[in-house]
Amino acid sequence: MNRRSFLRDSLAASAISALPAIFPSLAHSSTTPKRILVLGGTVFLGPALVDTALIAGHTVTLFNRGITNPDLFPHLENLRGFRSPDANDQDLTALAHRHWDVVVDVWPHDPSMAASAAELLRGRAGHYLYVSSIAAYESNDFEKSGVDETAPLEPWAGDASEYARGKAESERRLAALCGEKLTIVRPGPIKGLRDDTPDLLAWLRRAQTGGRHIAPGDGNSPVELVDVKDVARFLVFAIDQSIYGTFNLTGRPMTFREFLGKCKAATHSDAEFVWIPKDFLDQHHLDPDSTLHMHGGNFPFWRPPGSLPGVYQVNSEKAFQAGWQVRQFEETAMDCLASYRSGYGDFSAWHDYLSPEKEKQVLDAWAHRSA
Repeated sequence: MNRRSFLRDSLAASAISALPAIFPSLAHSSTTPKRILVLGGTVFLGPALVDTALIAGHTVTLFNRGITNPDLFPHLENLRGFRSPDANDQDLTALAHRHWDVVVDVWPHDPSMAASAAELLRGRAGHYLYVSSIAAYESNDFEKSGVDETAPLEPWAGDASEYARGKAESERRLAALCGEKLTIVRPGPIKGLRDDTPDLLAWLRRAQTGGRHIAPGDGNSPVELVDVKDVARFLVFAIDQSIYGTFNLTGRPMTFREFLGKCKAATHSDAEFVWIPKDFLDQHHLDPDSTLHMHGGNFPFWRPPGSLPGVYQVNSEKAFQAGWQVRQFEETAMDCLASYRSGYGDFSAWHDYLSPEKEKQVLDAWAHRSA
């Protein structure tokens, strides 16, 4: 076992051991243990779901290619095969003649792949769960705040990204196949343990380095993110309580000022964030890259005024009313930093998109601007 494998496995073990403290109800589940089939299960949300389901007393079987993180969960039943948009180029043989109480499909956005598995399994399980995304909503919905589960979805033949259209069409096809046995969750940006995207990490590392850093805008723009363990927890909660329907899972909204304050508190930082308006940032070529604003760029999570502010103001009240609970931001931040420190994913080569030299140049220009 190499160092990275050891650290990765240590992260997994610590995650499992912490679950009863984080989610006390999981340690004393009064529901009947269920046989759960997870399609995928070895990347990010998948392992969090498996950990949570095991703590709740369920039996988990994984179906995947055995290529990504094949050493995860060696003591579970692992069925091998592969999925494909082309029905003639996939192998679901290992699923034939098997029955489970629950099936959870955690990742595909290709509607053909989502539907082919459901066609095979819908009669072999009493509950089918699919992880979609808020990206499935029509982009125009995000011109306003408070998008809820009744908002229209992207059309399959529309102009949205393949991912957005695919998630929306997958939902429609699964609804037609599974009917009332279906639960769909639509998370926003998912963060925490095993996350290998550098958005939250960038702000946490800036806070950790101390000193002065740029805070974009006036601090009033909204931010929403959800912990991967909270998404997993809702999925298992829905399984335990036989909850069906569609649910947004975007966490609690906060302002950007609150978000940066939480980043400082989580890292015990004395960093100073200097609020600089968009027009000044534009003049110094620090306008946010629309293709990177969520997963990188100069100011991850920041949406300037007028740029679909509703993306980070999605309404998850339906899930909260059902009994969903979310972790403290500090716990999400610590898991994010733990993944970074362990070298998980591509973090070993990560560097901040906004260089310290460029940031200092703009901060100095702001400090010496004409009154």
